[in-house]
Amino acid sequence: MEAAMIRDLPSTSTREVSKELLRLRNSVGAMAMGRVLTLLVSVDDEHADDAIRAANDATRQHPARILVLVSSNSRGKGRLDAQIRVGGDAGASEIVVLRLYGELTRQQAAVVTPLLLPDSPIVAWWPAAEPADVASSPLGLMAHRRITDAAGVPRPATQLRRRGKHYVAGDTDLSWTRVTRWRALLASSLESAPFEPVTSAAVTAEPDSAAAGLLAGWLAAALGCPVTRVHSAVGTGLVSVRLDRDSGPIDLVRSEDGSDTATLSGVGNNRPRLVALRTPTLPEVLAEELRRLDADEVYAKTLCDGLPRVTQGGTRSEAERRGRVPGHPPKVDAVQQGLGSKDLTGREASDSRDEDRVRALVDEGLSQGRTDAPGPEVRAHTDRSALAEAVADALAARVDAAFRDRGIAHVVLTGGSMGSAVMTALSARADAGRLDRAAWRSTHLWWGDERYLPTDDEDRNDVQADAAGLGDLPVLKENVHRVPGGADPARAGEAAARYAASLAEQSLEGQSVPAFDVVMLGMGPDTHVASLFPGLPQVREQESTTAAVTDSPKPPPARVTMTVPALSAAHSVWLVVSGSDKADAVATATATHDDPDVPASCVRGRRETVWWLDEDAAAELD
Repeated sequence: MEAAMIRDLPSTSTREVSKELLRLRNSVGAMAMGRVLTLLVSVDDEHADDAIRAANDATRQHPARILVLVSSNSRGKGRLDAQIRVGGDAGASEIVVLRLYGELTRQQAAVVTPLLLPDSPIVAWWPAAEPADVASSPLGLMAHRRITDAAGVPRPATQLRRRGKHYVAGDTDLSWTRVTRWRALLASSLESAPFEPVTSAAVTAEPDSAAAGLLAGWLAAALGCPVTRVHSAVGTGLVSVRLDRDSGPIDLVRSEDGSDTATLSGVGNNRPRLVALRTPTLPEVLAEELRRLDADEVYAKTLCDGLPRVTQGGTRSEAERRGRVPGHPPKVDAVQQGLGSKDLTGREASDSRDEDRVRALVDEGLSQGRTDAPGPEVRAHTDRSALAEAVADALAARVDAAFRDRGIAHVVLTGGSMGSAVMTALSARADAGRLDRAAWRSTHLWWGDERYLPTDDEDRNDVQADAAGLGDLPVLKENVHRVPGGADPARAGEAAARYAASLAEQSLEGQSVPAFDVVMLGMGPDTHVASLFPGLPQVREQESTTAAVTDSPKPPPARVTMTVPALSAAHSVWLVVSGSDKADAVATATATHDDPDVPASCVRGRRETVWWLDEDAAAELD
C-alpha cells in the first residue's frame, strides 16, 4: 500500500484548506475524480477516532470526500485546526479533519460549505449525539441523506420517538440497518406454506436495544398485528423473534455460543435449521447506507407508524414461563445442514421412498420462474488465447458499467485452464493501467465452486487464480471471497454453510446471494458446471445457495459449489469453454433446457446467457 500523504494545518482557515487540497491534487493527480459523494461527519472528541476509521473503511466501496467536523472546546476564541489525509489507508477517498473551537463549534455548516464537492450528493452522519431535529439542523438542511445511530445515544427509545415526530424523507438510522438480516430472514420465512396470517409477534432484547425497537416497529407496520417488546438482561442484545400463527409459531433465536448464527424453526417442514446471522460492523452498516441516496419508505413507515403501536411485554423469564417467547434454541448440526442435499420436501434425498416423485418435484422446481429467461447466445473466437482476451475485455467493461450504475460489482470467477487464462489477461490489463482502479476497488470476487483442500493447495481454484495474476488486480483483499478450505473432507459441509453465510452477508435485503453482475463458468466433457455433476443430487438442490460434494467423479472428491438457483440469480451467465474435447458437450448443452442430467443447461442468467467458445469447442454447433 502506498504511504498516506498527511498535511497538518494548525490555526488555519477554510480558504487555506481549499488551497492545500488543490496543491495536493496537482501533485498526486486529480483526487476529486471518481468521488461519488461528500460525507459530512459531525462528532465530538471522544468518538472522533472511531468515526474516522469507520468512515474511511465504509467509503472504500463509495469513494468520497470525507469532511469530519470535530467539535472541541466550545469556549474561548474561535479556531480551526485541519488535517488532510490522502492515499494510504484513505484509499480512493480523501479525508479532511476539521477541529473546531469556540464559536466555530456552532457554525459547522459555514465552515464546511467551501469544501463540498461540486455537483455531488451530500450525506451527513452523526455517530453519537445529534440535533433534536436532524433534518432542520444546518448540516441536515444541506444533506440529501441524514444518518443517525440510536445505539450510540442515551435513552434510544426516547430518541426514536422524537425522530418519528420530526422525520423527513432522507432520514435513516444505523440501528435500522443492523436488523436488515433479521428482517430478510423473517420475511422469507413467511413465503413458505402454510400461508397463514401472523396473529401476534414478540421481539425479545435488552431494554435499551434500538435495533429491537425498530424491528418490532417494522413487524407492527408490515403485519398489522399486535407486537410486544420483551426485555432480556442487559448486555444480551437482540435475542429472538416469535411470529404466532394458528398452526404454530415461527421462531428466530440467536445462538448463545457466540457464533454468528441463529436457529429458525416453524418454517416449511418445521425442522429447525441454522441460519447465518452475523452482527455487522459499524463500517459495514455505514457502507450499506451509503449505497442508497433515495428515501427509505419502509424505515419511514416503521418509525412513524409501526413503532408507536409496539407494546411492552415484561421480562423474558416471565414471557418464557407463559410460553409467549421461545426459550433456548434447539441444537442443529451445522455440518449436516451445510450439505445441501435436501429435496424439495425437506427430507434427505437418500431417505426418500419415492425417488421418482421426488425427481418430478425437483424437475418442476428447476423450471419454475424460468420460462421467460433469455435464450443462449454464442460468441466464437479463433483460439483459446483470443477467447481469453475477448472475455477479459468484456468483463472489464461490465465491471465499469456496474460501477457507474450502482457503485459496486459482483463477479463469480471460474477455475480451470480458461479461468486462469482470463485471469492472466486481466492481470496484463491491470499492469498496463487499463483497468479502472475505482471500479475494481468496488468489485467483489467469488468462486462458483472450489476443491475442498487446504487453503494453500495448488489444486484449489483460488490458488491457481493467485498464480495467474489475481494479486495484480486493483481489488481490495477483503472483497475477495474465498471458499473456506481444510484437510478433512468430512467438513466440506461446514465450509459450504460458511460460504453461504458470506454470500448472504453481501446480499440485498430479502436475498440470499448478491446481485451478481457476471457468473463465469467452465464446462466439462460431461456437461458439468461448477461442481454440479450429472447424476449427483446437488444439481437438483433448490433450497440452499451452496452445497457440499463428497463423491465427485472428478478428483478431489470433496468440493463446495454454488447451486443452480444461486448461479442463475446473476444478471449474466458466461460459459467459457475451449477445446475439441468439449465440442459434443457444447452441442448437447446449447440444445437442452433445464435437464438435471445436463447441468450446463440448468444455469441461465436473468438478462443474458453467453457461450464464449473457441472454434474447436464450437465445432459441433449447427
